[in-house]
Amino acid sequence: MVGAATFHAAMVEIVIGSLTLSTICTICCIQHSFKIPLEKFQFTKKTLDTMDKAALAGAILGVLMMPGAILTGDLASVGTPEDNILLYNKFLYSGLALGFWSAYVFCRLRFGQELWENRVLSIFQILMALAAFTMTASVASIGGKLVRGESLFDILPFWIPLDQTIVISPGISMFLILIGAISIISNLRSQKMPLKTND
Repeated sequence: MVGAATFHAAMVEIVIGSLTLSTICTICCIQHSFKIPLEKFQFTKKTLDTMDKAALAGAILGVLMMPGAILTGDLASVGTPEDNILLYNKFLYSGLALGFWSAYVFCRLRFGQELWENRVLSIFQILMALAAFTMTASVASIGGKLVRGESLFDILPFWIPLDQTIVISPGISMFLILIGAISIISNLRSQKMPLKTND
């Protein structure tokens, strides 16, 4: 019988691969709004449109697979988040990564491909993808620390405190959830605003 750890490893590979593709394509899409001085790295509009679609498809696949990766990771883990700070941070960063990537997909679907022709929104979308990928890489690094005692962040010249965390009281957590729910509902109810594109 196949164990939860095997399913978790397969799902993590799909999530990391699709979200890495999405992040790279997202960064390249900045050429819709900004000219790149290096001619070798300048892409045609058709190529950029393809990258935009690949970025969206990769993000959607990652968002759909991430809950399964989180669930199988929970089933395969030894101990509980209350006993292990790394495990607690893994669940915390998993939630942040899922939230960032969901927001990325929502913004892209809401504003359409015209999003890249607006400089402010394109920069915001790229920053959101980078933040989401940072959270995703943090989760993967914590997983490596738990299983093999080493992580991707060990090669960095600076120290990232993966073994420290912040615990928020339930009252503040419920307040933040309420604000988030109100923001999502107001966004869904509002009409689509016309975007100002670059001339």
